[in-house]
Amino acid sequence: MTETRSIGFVVRERLLAATLGICWVVGCAPAEPPAPPPSAPPPPAPIAAPTPAEEQAPAPVAEAPQLPPPVIVKDVGLKTPESVLYVADEDVYLVSNVNGPPGAADGNGFISKVSPEGTVLELKWIDGTKQGTKLDAPKGMAIAGNVLYVADIKWVRLFDRKTGKSLGNVGVGGATFLNDVSPNANGKGVWISDSGLKFGDNGAEPTNSDGVFVVTNMQAKAVKKDKGMGWPNGLLADENGTWVINYGNNELYYLTKDGKKEQAQNLPKGSLDGIVKAQDGSVLVSSWEAKAIYQGKPGAEFKEVVSGVESPADIGYDSKRNRVLVPLFMKDELQFHSLPGGVAAAPTPAPVTTPPAAPGAAPHAPTPVMQDKPASPAAMPAPQSKGPTPAPATPGAKPAPQSKGVMPPVPPATPAPAPAPAKP
Repeated sequence: MTETRSIGFVVRERLLAATLGICWVVGCAPAEPPAPPPSAPPPPAPIAAPTPAEEQAPAPVAEAPQLPPPVIVKDVGLKTPESVLYVADEDVYLVSNVNGPPGAADGNGFISKVSPEGTVLELKWIDGTKQGTKLDAPKGMAIAGNVLYVADIKWVRLFDRKTGKSLGNVGVGGATFLNDVSPNANGKGVWISDSGLKFGDNGAEPTNSDGVFVVTNMQAKAVKKDKGMGWPNGLLADENGTWVINYGNNELYYLTKDGKKEQAQNLPKGSLDGIVKAQDGSVLVSSWEAKAIYQGKPGAEFKEVVSGVESPADIGYDSKRNRVLVPLFMKDELQFHSLPGGVAAAPTPAPVTTPPAAPGAAPHAPTPVMQDKPASPAAMPAPQSKGPTPAPATPGAKPAPQSKGVMPPVPPATPAPAPAPAKP
């Protein structure tokens, strides 16, 4: 009995010890250490601040399209070219050649036909030396209807615009130096300027016959005659009157049908000669003093678009190619300059007029293009819009005019009396 209790006691002790061991393992033994926290992400890479140059650098600007080089026509027999007229429906240029002193009634003037590529198609299409044709010192030209009108000292010469046959002459009473011609807006007759000059031993002298006339039905009628007009030269007529530029100063103004002078302004420099309208409604003006072609709209700023042209006389405008046609009066030369702001066709390649190079020599440079080969005629351009609406301005001072054969000094910037010119 005693042994039985001893065995039970031992069993209970062992059970207790086992229970305590389990309890220690489960609840009392130290827990496993926790997992370490994830490491912090690396800091972002620093962003460099833009430099001042990077902050101010402008966006790239597309380059303006390159204009084709000018077509130069020289050494082809031209003699004192004074005016160039674009005949749109034939795609040809007419060029008046004074062929001597601009005031001499010598009967040797002529009119040439030149292609837009610079080829002389007919040097003496109208020839003053031929029987039945009278042409002394032709200057400005205009076409109205089927008639070509040409200013010639004291006369307006009329020719058939297709054949060149003489259709008669209109005298302008009291005129001494008829200069530019512009067609009437109604297609009947023309406007014509008298610069009021004569030529003597000392060059050009004023005759005080300055005036602007309208020629219709073989008669000339004065719109305005005034010795103080400033040697009116280039004309650009519309339905209400005509724009006028002066050779005796740097003035552009509008002359109404009843002879009123309006909307005058000064251009940068003077000795102004030719004026034509461009396809965008602006006008182009040649200046002997500036040796340049200006472009602008009456009442607004005029800027040079062609520079470095000696003695630029009565310019023309090729509306098909957006090109100004410049006769260089004292150099027996023509230059055709493409203008910015329009689609201008490059001239058709053709041989230059300079003599061919010797074998093995380097070829001529491509600029400028001096051409003497014909090309196929092009289509007739679209008609031009009417002239721009001007704003008034103040007339300016007279610059010194230019003389044929001798280039005078550049006139002063301040107002000063102008000596008489030899060639408006």
